[in-house]
Amino acid sequence: MCAWKVAPTDAAKLRLMVEQLFHASTVQPGQEISAGVNTTARSLLTPGCNTLGHATYPAYWVRDPAWLAESGFVSGDDIWGWITLMTQTMQGHSPRMLSSGGVILPYSIADHINIDGSSVFYPGTYAADDTQGPPFGKYPPHDDQYWLIFSTFAYAKCTGDAASFRRSVPTPMGMLPLWQVCELAHNAFPVDTHTQLCIASDDLEHHIVDWGYNDTITKTGKLLFPSLLRLESAIKLTHLFTDIGMPDDAEMYSTQARILRHAILETFYVEDERHEGWLLSATGIGATPDVWASAYALYLGILPAELATALAKSLLRGYRERTTVLHGQVRHIPLTSGYWQIAQCPQGTYQNGAYWAYPAGWYITALGLVDEDAAAEMFTEFLNYQVASWNGSFLSGTWECINPELNHYQNPGYLASIALPYVTLRNKGIIDG
Repeated sequence: MCAWKVAPTDAAKLRLMVEQLFHASTVQPGQEISAGVNTTARSLLTPGCNTLGHATYPAYWVRDPAWLAESGFVSGDDIWGWITLMTQTMQGHSPRMLSSGGVILPYSIADHINIDGSSVFYPGTYAADDTQGPPFGKYPPHDDQYWLIFSTFAYAKCTGDAASFRRSVPTPMGMLPLWQVCELAHNAFPVDTHTQLCIASDDLEHHIVDWGYNDTITKTGKLLFPSLLRLESAIKLTHLFTDIGMPDDAEMYSTQARILRHAILETFYVEDERHEGWLLSATGIGATPDVWASAYALYLGILPAELATALAKSLLRGYRERTTVLHGQVRHIPLTSGYWQIAQCPQGTYQNGAYWAYPAGWYITALGLVDEDAAAEMFTEFLNYQVASWNGSFLSGTWECINPELNHYQNPGYLASIALPYVTLRNKGIIDG
């Protein structure tokens, strides 16, 4: 457990920026932005600043809001609106065959939902028609289904309304209890039956993206990051079913979580002669140290103490030797590993070598396990960069990702770049409030 805390003055600086960008990233019912008018009858949290003159991914993406729901800046009514929007726009009992060659599997949750309420199941497009799909996978990303469970858990926690898990919600199959819809979503995508790990075919004609923040990267075999999300989803389902008095279901997901925890270590963990460890991103294409996933696994606390220390030491080395962190922002894989084997984006850019603030809170938490001074230094580095580049008009700063060497700065006014580290560190008690 990390004993150091962020100074109250620094916490206040970060909180003020987060609050302002939350406001700029929220599109109210009936509000008009560059993409049109929000006709969903819900308050939508978009990935960044959205106005008539500025567009940062002008749609409701399902992942960031699920992680940011516990920020203190979102009402229970808003979270419930997101939940019912996801259930209402999910795929029904049958697969949807697209003219693009894509296949939307039964019970898939949309990747993002446009402000007119149309559902898009693949990255790289705002088209809700049959043109969505490849090259962003034959099937939708492997992570989308878990964000419904994350949002449901956040709603119950924020409101204290555990019984909401029994409440009926709209779906293409009619009104169903939320617990049933969450189960359908959680179990919608292919997993290895023995280990419960998420999988992708070795046949690239059947490509599936492992998760949204690697949606331009091709991986095969067993997949680490969505398996971590599946583990966390199973843990959340265990709590949700326990709280509504369904112990058999709770035990089923508790067992699944135990299987996943063991399988993740057995499948992805590697250690070098210095007794420093990494988690590999996949077992086929993409079998390289995954910086984000390693930090996230430490944040989740799923590893035995000895292995957690070994993993944290690798992250510490990466921080000290500048192979993983720049300006408090984090590369997907270490510089020593170069670039992904197959990527749609050029080397050094976006998900293939740029640096992101998104996972900074996980990384800082991980450093605190072995070197609290390094954790405090990285937070200061992260905060100073964000404060120095802050622009209240969101036309610069709070970038989605950066690589100064290539003059690569993508999407200013990106909410999760400051909000996810804030939520992460607050959840761990490193930021008070």
